Amino acid sequence: MNVRTMATNGLIAAVYIAMTALIQPFGFTWSGEGVRSVADINGKQVIIDEPPSLGGTDQGPNPVELVLAALGGCINVLVSLFASHHEVELKKVQVHVEGDLDPDGFMEKADVRPGFLEIRYHIDIDSPSDPKNVQALIEHVERVCPVKDTLRGVPTVPITNQTTS
Repeated sequence: MNVRTMATNGLIAAVYIAMTALIQPFGFTWSGEGVRSVADINGKQVIIDEPPSLGGTDQGPNPVELVLAALGGCINVLVSLFASHHEVELKKVQVHVEGDLDPDGFMEKADVRPGFLEIRYHIDIDSPSDPKNVQALIEHVERVCPVKDTLRGVPTVPITNQTTS
């Protein structure tokens, strides 16, 4: 079964319904080992860590690597999801993501923002389809990518805390 067949069988509607049902709150638990923590996301565990130079055990990606991975993963999913809509046959899709981050920002050593200063990505699509269709697909994905929208916008991020002893 190719991407076109899957989409014509109602995949886009099914994915939308599944996404709205699956985006649920999830939690993180400190492991007790350096800065390593484990996220429990819909019953799947993701280890989040730092290299030893930052107090970690290097057993998983660090939080900012996960931000870049989320962007690349979201773009990859959307390309495969909307390819048939744009009459694009996919042979291979690769997304390359990189970002500039100044560690002095989160270490409070300089008057620099603690987050990414710039994030860049490049989409490689191997396809025998009309290049105009491929370009339309890329533009569509860039327009609807929720992770890209979140990174470009300023979502409200309220915090609550509870301390127990």
